[in-house]
Amino acid sequence: MILNRKKPYSHHLVISSMKHFIIVLFTLIGYTLNAQLKQKLADQHYERFEYSKCVMMFDELAEKCLKSKKTCEWENVRKAAYTHYNLFEMKESLRYFEAMEKQNSLTEEDRMAFIKALRYSAKYDQSIALSQKSAQQFPSNAFFKRLNDPKNNFNSLFKDSAYYTINSLTINSGKGDFGPAYFNNTLVYASKSKNTGFLNPTYGWDDGYYLNILQASKESDSTLGEPKLLKHNFISRAHDGPVSFNRDGTEMVITKNTLGKKKGKNVIVLSLYFSKLVNGEWTDLVPFEHNNPAFNVGHAVFADNDQKLYFVSDDPSGLGGSDLYVSSRLGDNWTKPVNLGAAFNTEQDEMFPFVNNDVLYFASKGHYGLGGLDIFEMRLENGKLKNLGAPINSASDDFAYISDSTGLQGYFSTNRGGNIDNIYDFTKKEVLIDVIVQVFEKYKVNEIVPSQPITLKNEVTGEEEEYYSDKDGNLHIQVRENEKYTFSSSKEEFKLKEPVSLMVNKATQDTTYKVELILLPTRITIALRIIAKDTRLPLDQATTVVTSLETKADTTLITNKHGLVTMNVDRNKSYNAFASKKGYIDAERVFSTSNEDGKIIELELALTPIKKGEKFKLENIFYDLNKSTLREESMASLDKLADFILKNDLRIELSAHTDSRGSASYNQKLSQARAQSCVDYLLKKGVKSANIRAKGYGESQLVNKCKDGVTCDEELHQENRRTEVKILEIN
Repeated sequence: MILNRKKPYSHHLVISSMKHFIIVLFTLIGYTLNAQLKQKLADQHYERFEYSKCVMMFDELAEKCLKSKKTCEWENVRKAAYTHYNLFEMKESLRYFEAMEKQNSLTEEDRMAFIKALRYSAKYDQSIALSQKSAQQFPSNAFFKRLNDPKNNFNSLFKDSAYYTINSLTINSGKGDFGPAYFNNTLVYASKSKNTGFLNPTYGWDDGYYLNILQASKESDSTLGEPKLLKHNFISRAHDGPVSFNRDGTEMVITKNTLGKKKGKNVIVLSLYFSKLVNGEWTDLVPFEHNNPAFNVGHAVFADNDQKLYFVSDDPSGLGGSDLYVSSRLGDNWTKPVNLGAAFNTEQDEMFPFVNNDVLYFASKGHYGLGGLDIFEMRLENGKLKNLGAPINSASDDFAYISDSTGLQGYFSTNRGGNIDNIYDFTKKEVLIDVIVQVFEKYKVNEIVPSQPITLKNEVTGEEEEYYSDKDGNLHIQVRENEKYTFSSSKEEFKLKEPVSLMVNKATQDTTYKVELILLPTRITIALRIIAKDTRLPLDQATTVVTSLETKADTTLITNKHGLVTMNVDRNKSYNAFASKKGYIDAERVFSTSNEDGKIIELELALTPIKKGEKFKLENIFYDLNKSTLREESMASLDKLADFILKNDLRIELSAHTDSRGSASYNQKLSQARAQSCVDYLLKKGVKSANIRAKGYGESQLVNKCKDGVTCDEELHQENRRTEVKILEIN
């Protein structure tokens, strides 16, 4: 049936129209007032971090904005994105961030949250594209810069995944469980599964119960008993936990909500408290002296025999977000906290520290990872930062990692698979890396040493073990990944060049490391051959003396039929080799064993047959300056000369010579006096006066050009200052 749209005009129609207008007017006024109230209420919940109470309000406000476009209040879209982001509802959050991106209304902070949400959702390609654009727009932003660092290798975060086995624990409640801690033979953790809030049972952020501390006994290596509330007397109507315990389980440090004040307003902050186990009961809480009502302090763990406390704080003086800090125990107090610095902390959040031996584990949103919070490790001494990779880490939040002393078993927390925190256990297959160790004796061509003892020290555990190389000089062993080892070896008459340290990081099981230990010989063999100068034939039964110029120690040996003697001397020293034989003029030379990389030093001394008129220079004769007094270091050469004269029954002339400096008459007198000093010494050694005469020649027999008026250096003048022996008769 078709209705007739034409109706007669009457007052009834006018009255009806007026009523309709009034109803619409009041409806519009009510709607406006309702919208204003909703906006105000949503903003209040947002400022108090009560995201579960305002998420639907901002959805409605944001949708209205997106539909109207012309009158869109983009701040509501932004808050809708962040509200879902904080509730880990990334699909909804991304929809709002993408709408803001299309409108070009993303701030620098929005871009960081947008990228995190993309990575959290494993949309890595989209996050990379956005991070590259953002890095160009905000070149000083460290977060964008880090994501685009070419040193970061995304695929490497999956290389260790085959080594791990992970499982969700049966104690997980499905309401939120995280922050495991070892306590005697139990596992203690924070949970939202118990309602102990009384009049205020839920938390406005996500409408979950407040955190409480639960304890589950270990019934076997893989199973835990029914969790119960940890017995203590400080359960509160706010968050209690997570907790950590000292080595023997007699002291607890707990994170709790407390009332603080920021910019004149009351705020809820995290604070740390201590409690001790006395007669089976936990004592009343004692606040950490470095709590601060203006910022959060929490997530603490004991370390270094309970003498250090590592914790997290968003102190405004830090690097940004929440940072890792350390404080040392000082009697009953704790030292001023020290920020661990940029090696650990970023401008984003770092939290949930755990220390095992010298390795600090922590969760971070700032360092390069798979998304959300990733778990990292850093050696406190001097190690490099390492992302633990998959499957410990995922695109979701992974945090609160703990492990046993071996590092091969432990627990961690994650909100993967449903955005609810759960505790997983893990078992890691021990990664053993092949190492080949070889020991070499360093010569011109290094020689490998078979059956050589090799000491291996684990610098982490302090354990030492001794091994032996095989008959081919090789030692094949396996070492653990991420532990520091030092290799050394020792052998008589050798010294180790230096121990070799090995730190295996980011290795695969098909990697083989090679360690070379170098033994430097401390001794070297001298092969000293004595020959006749005229015939070049060897002289047997010649007397040789090798003297250390450092210790003055002498070694006397007699040559064999090959004119040869051998002996071992120290390397990097200086020696004098001397040879004598009846019927021959003595000979000597100084040699050094420095810079020798061979096994043998071959030396030769050629002895000149004694003949009438033969002349030779007497080495190492020294006088005081411008005097004829013999110095003590001259005595050794004169002793040898006396022995030479007596053994061969000779008559000689001992002459002294000067350089050309000074007057000729002065030089003549000086040289004569010096020659006489030598003769006088020889007479005391038994040489007959008839067999020796002193003769001074002054500057009359120069051996080079350095006469009067010629400029010469000191070395040339030294050639002229000499003592000589001339054979006059062979008796």
